[in-house]
Amino acid sequence: MEKNIMKKHWLSLAIASFGLTLIFNPVAASADPEVFEASGATPADIQTAVDAFRNFLGDNNGVGGTFPTGRREINWDGVPDAFSAPNLLPANFFNSNSPRGVVFFTPGTAGFQVSANSINPTNTPVRFGNIHPVYPALFSTFSPQRLFSALDSTITENLFFIPGTAHSATVKGFGAVFTDVNVDDSTKIEYFDVAGNLLFSQNVLPGPTNRGSLSFLGVGFDTANVFLVRITSGDRILKTPSRDVVVMDDFIYGEPQALP
Repeated sequence: MEKNIMKKHWLSLAIASFGLTLIFNPVAASADPEVFEASGATPADIQTAVDAFRNFLGDNNGVGGTFPTGRREINWDGVPDAFSAPNLLPANFFNSNSPRGVVFFTPGTAGFQVSANSINPTNTPVRFGNIHPVYPALFSTFSPQRLFSALDSTITENLFFIPGTAHSATVKGFGAVFTDVNVDDSTKIEYFDVAGNLLFSQNVLPGPTNRGSLSFLGVGFDTANVFLVRITSGDRILKTPSRDVVVMDDFIYGEPQALP
């Protein structure tokens, strides 16, 4: 109980810094969730699981607006150079600049970064080669070219909003693509309801190769009661290559539904 209270306090402070409104209301528990997962050496190896999760959530609603059903997607590739490596990505970029109803948080202090494209004004190396020259060989993409990571933490937390607003929301499911997961307990996604209760937790499948593998995990619920998603991406921060440094590609999640 004390941990949940402290968690709510930290989130309240974090959200206040963005001028947003956090609402905590109890919601009914969901039925058993449906898990979509796969790993492999190439994008084709996980494509079926990704598409099945997309179908579970419904049509892609793109950017802006609000809808009763469907999904949102982030593939990072439309992020402009000004908000990509070596620059930071604003945590609220996908609720402000490109409204898709999600804001990111991390316990770290360095924020978030999206990797550079092969052609960029600062000649920054792709796939986080700006952080270490070996990373372009370790990481691969599901949807070229950009990847995403928190910088000095392995934790990325996702809070949902009606796109482009400060109105808190919940979603029916969330999934993400990971690259270079090498061990079976380094990477996971946790799903919480609005009261801070853990709805579900699942480790991400490791890839079959030591370099460049891709893994996908998506979890769907019968109702939109997921308020916060916590991602643990690997067991080492993105600094010096070691097992298990992991970064992310596509995020896929249900259309944010307004809390009362």
